[in-house]
Amino acid sequence: MTTTMGATELSACLRQYGLQVSGPARLLSGGHVGQSAVVPTAQGLLVVKRCNRRFDPARVQLAAQAHQHAARAGLAPPMRLTRDGQRTAQVEDATYTVAEYVDHAERAGPAGFASALAALHSHFEGFSPQGRCPNFLQLPDPPAADLERIRRQTDDAASQEAIEWRIKILAEFGLEAQSLAAVPRSWVHGDARPDNLLITRGPGRRLFIDFDQVSRFPRPYEIVRAFMACISPRLPAHLLGSTFRDYLNAYHAVAPIPATDRAIMIDLYLTVQAAETRTFTTPQGEIRGMPAFARARHQQLTWIIEHRGLLRRVAEEAQT
Repeated sequence: MTTTMGATELSACLRQYGLQVSGPARLLSGGHVGQSAVVPTAQGLLVVKRCNRRFDPARVQLAAQAHQHAARAGLAPPMRLTRDGQRTAQVEDATYTVAEYVDHAERAGPAGFASALAALHSHFEGFSPQGRCPNFLQLPDPPAADLERIRRQTDDAASQEAIEWRIKILAEFGLEAQSLAAVPRSWVHGDARPDNLLITRGPGRRLFIDFDQVSRFPRPYEIVRAFMACISPRLPAHLLGSTFRDYLNAYHAVAPIPATDRAIMIDLYLTVQAAETRTFTTPQGEIRGMPAFARARHQQLTWIIEHRGLLRRVAEEAQT
């Protein structure tokens, strides 16, 4: 069970940075990949993040390197290093990162988010992390392989029904393994969405946070996934097309999207979302019944299939 970070724990962490807590800490909401607190110190407000224990030290180190790389270009809040020059701190069996707190005011709209994401992707072209770590985002080969395995192992009727539906989606709309293998892999944020982009007060800087899922993965997938996170599923069809077009054009103005990427991005997104199996398994890989998150994924896939033709046309026509 994850416990709430207390004063003793925060003090032990910040001592490794040569800092002391100077007042009450404030826990931040969210925290499915870690728990964060805003902590006052003599050097200003800092965000201390305790990383989820399902992320091993290699993953935390990779996330910290990605954050630091983005921060050097003004695309993420500055990170603090320990007194020993390390990006992370260890207290007992937990790993921590510390970054400067950013007072933010607003949420980015789709076009604004697209330009920020394109800037991050462009900067990631020069990202060369030290050490090795498995990608958080992965695709089985063939795409339905993990779903087939779970279908054979589970006796839960709801999970079986949902899995069979996803396998049908992959057969009808998904990209084949050969086509997936041909899509270039590049560094991506992994969880690019409006909640992970801070727009500062005053001079409008756009800063990404939470690089825990950074991976080498097909970039067109992240472009579409981020767009889906920016809009409401209740957006009318006549606005969906124009909003997606503006989003792609804003991204393209910063980092041109190859025609080959635009041609496959919608079906790539469908393939990855349908093939994903974390909604059916625990972090230890054990099969579990379908939770509310899996039902939400079902609704999301239904919605994008309904609008697939429109989105594919817009993607193929954007900036041509």
